[in-house]
Amino acid sequence: MINFQSSGKRTLKNLAAGKLKIDVLDCTLANGSVTPTIPGINWIPIKPATNAAFCAALVQKIIADKTYNADAISFTTQKAAVEGGYGAYTNATYLVIVDENHPNYRKLMRAADAGIDAPEEKDKDGKAVEQYVVIDAATGQPTLHSACSKGTLEFEGEVNGVAVRTGFSLLTETVNEYTMDEYAEITGVSVEDLERIAREYTSHGTRVGICHKGGSAASVNGIDTVMGAAVLHAIVGANQMIGGNAPNSPAPTTTGNGARYKLGAIEGKPDVSTKNACYISRTVKAWEKTDEYKNRVAAGEKDPKPLMPWFANGAASDSQALLSIVNKYPYQAKILTSFMCNTIQATPGAMRDEVVERLCDPEVLPLHIVCDVFVGEHAQYADYIVPDVTPYESFGLPTTGTTFTGYGTTVRWQVKEPESMKLADGRHASWETFLADVAEACGLPGWGEGALHDVDGKAWPLRDAADFYLKAVANLAYAEEPVADIDAQEAHLQGLDELPDSFKAAVSDEEWPKVQSVLSRGGRYWPMSYVHDADGRRSRGYQDENQTYFYSEKRATNKNCYSGKQLPGTLRYNPETFTDLSPMEDHFSREEYPFSASEHKPRFRSISMLSNSPVMRDLCSHNYIELNREDAADLGIKDGDKVCATTPLGDVSEGVAMVRAGQVKGAFALAFGYEHQNYGAQDIEVDGKATKGDPAIAAGVRIHQMLDPTVTGVTGDDVISIIAENDAASPGRCGGMFKIEKA
Repeated sequence: MINFQSSGKRTLKNLAAGKLKIDVLDCTLANGSVTPTIPGINWIPIKPATNAAFCAALVQKIIADKTYNADAISFTTQKAAVEGGYGAYTNATYLVIVDENHPNYRKLMRAADAGIDAPEEKDKDGKAVEQYVVIDAATGQPTLHSACSKGTLEFEGEVNGVAVRTGFSLLTETVNEYTMDEYAEITGVSVEDLERIAREYTSHGTRVGICHKGGSAASVNGIDTVMGAAVLHAIVGANQMIGGNAPNSPAPTTTGNGARYKLGAIEGKPDVSTKNACYISRTVKAWEKTDEYKNRVAAGEKDPKPLMPWFANGAASDSQALLSIVNKYPYQAKILTSFMCNTIQATPGAMRDEVVERLCDPEVLPLHIVCDVFVGEHAQYADYIVPDVTPYESFGLPTTGTTFTGYGTTVRWQVKEPESMKLADGRHASWETFLADVAEACGLPGWGEGALHDVDGKAWPLRDAADFYLKAVANLAYAEEPVADIDAQEAHLQGLDELPDSFKAAVSDEEWPKVQSVLSRGGRYWPMSYVHDADGRRSRGYQDENQTYFYSEKRATNKNCYSGKQLPGTLRYNPETFTDLSPMEDHFSREEYPFSASEHKPRFRSISMLSNSPVMRDLCSHNYIELNREDAADLGIKDGDKVCATTPLGDVSEGVAMVRAGQVKGAFALAFGYEHQNYGAQDIEVDGKATKGDPAIAAGVRIHQMLDPTVTGVTGDDVISIIAENDAASPGRCGGMFKIEKA
């Protein structure tokens, strides 16, 4: 959980003191840091879905000017980087096989490929350590990456008769595929700004950073943005350096096998993994690695195509899981349990009749159980809704993200008795209670009597949230050096001696005063000196592996399941494509659909909250389709006109125009969180009690993106498939193709 307030205060302080400069590249001048009253902040409008082009332009300029940190990116191991005064290393010097006839084409060269004998090494988990090949910077000879401290950055030639190039040389090639003028045309950022930022960025040593959040990568080419930010951090050696790119804050083990309780150990846990099963979201596994592919090939099919795309490099995806469920592929979901989610509202393209009809069809999804505080767009279609608790009535131990670079953990705990229904045994309905009762009824391991164990082997029950989370707090209280017991008077003053009996029963009598101490302070944090040293580096955790891929073998070797195309393993701007990697502009005319879209978080709404607040609705009753003044003038649109943004497939977003200066030309923007179909917008009946809906909650507009026309085109089936990131599988919220007209 990131504390934006504290980071904002530090940012403003440093800006006012002239110690900090910020260039903000955003499609829309909305909320956040940018304000004309603060010196040192500069807003630069950028077109949606072009962030990778911006990053590639900077890297091109940095390489051309040789202002990159050659030392930092030449280290071949973490040990070498640490000894050299840095906190991380890269694979920029690792050799890549570029011989198209070699069986390991596009892979990083291993010892066997180079004919080099390598010692057998295993990591702490018992897995064999890969030995890659570099050109030793000291000798100019091929050697194992672990056998030298630095490699040669620029090399193209043969090793053991195999054509190879360094990852750095391949990166140089891909970022140079466009000229600076072309990057400026793609992004809407001038060549002058691109070159100025590149020079400024490399003029501060390791004390620079790129802050990019989900919105900057929420397009079908979003992983290119993530890779761009990673390369920019690494190319100046900023990773794990003070003032540079701090990783997520380290923290002691709490919800795993900690100092007092082994919460990560489950006796009898089923042996289920991606090795013997697959996510319903079609992620983590390549299409050609699936049983379906192998079976169809064995049956005589040549080059079989899947019904829906597979995302080998993506993690679990709620949006793709939803689409898999309604398409009954790769298998049918018999029971769906949804917790605190609104996938339909958050997935552009999913809020359409055919998705909802299939989700409600028992032949498609026999049983759907939702646990939530609200009856939202997703929850309203469930067969059963289990009441949940709010954040003020629940537990959690979140780390603080990158805004706090120290060592510690925050604790969230029940500050009031939950208002959900009270069960006969005194527990309240919640997600944890529901899971515990269902699991125990089904005889699943890891739940019920004797499910949890402390470090002394004593068994403890797991039947509600307190059983688990207060043991996690005990792990935090005893981490490193145990905290002192809370003073009885302090506990009384804070009302901690009035906590429910179930809290105290979740831990031992010895642990309870220390658990109370941590609860009283909202967590536990160590001094900053515990993590940082005087050399501008982390003093704790920096010895652990922190490598940036200048060349991603996994991405480079992944073949598109429809077209067989492959993307490069280095940073490159890839225009928006459909699932088969064909550019959108090959299918539809950019002249006819010249606009792209973006979303931003408004002051008065969120994904699920604030629309139910009359005060917030009064402040801003609806959002707008925000247009650049020049674009609006060309279209004959004025402030307050009703307008439509239409995709090539006829999807329409209709709203009120706001003509403004703080919007990039060639794109429109929306504030997210409006046009609800539920969350109080509709009448609803629960247990015979009717609650009237408020149409005001449904006001506003959301982006209605088109479906992916190439999936049905390839498979010839009635498939519903959204446009999505081809690696991460995330929905394409920004970008796309639209035309704008008066309604």
